[in-house]
Amino acid sequence: MSNANPFAVVAADVKASIVAITGALKWFGDEARAAIAWVDKSVPGAQVALAALYQAADAAAAELEGHAAAGFSDVVAGAVDEAGATVANLISASGLNLTAKAALSAADVAAVTAAQAIARGAISVATARLLGHAAPTASATPAAPAAPHA
Repeated sequence: MSNANPFAVVAADVKASIVAITGALKWFGDEARAAIAWVDKSVPGAQVALAALYQAADAAAAELEGHAAAGFSDVVAGAVDEAGATVANLISASGLNLTAKAALSAADVAAVTAAQAIARGAISVATARLLGHAAPTASATPAAPAAPHA
């Protein structure tokens, strides 16, 4: 039998899973530069807008990393996967096929930006609806009696 403390093993496993999840969320400068150059090839001046987009994504990844480290690693991993699928579906519904493009036009960039804004807005509205539906139920639940003082 190993002399390893079982709690240390579990903690190490949790830490490794968080690192694996958040590693995929980290800022990758090479990929960002490649994407900016790809778009800028046909949309001169798009560099500034795309740099802002990547900086926002980097900040969001850092925030998600914090949530993952706070015990929400499974939730973060699932949310990132689902968000990617949602945005891909929105882009596809707009008629834009990113894989078939050698370069993007200004209209293409606008479609991607709109898809991102729609996804972000949809999440905010869905969260507000969820809280709105839960609030009447929570307010109708009688409060627990106060503990007697000794």
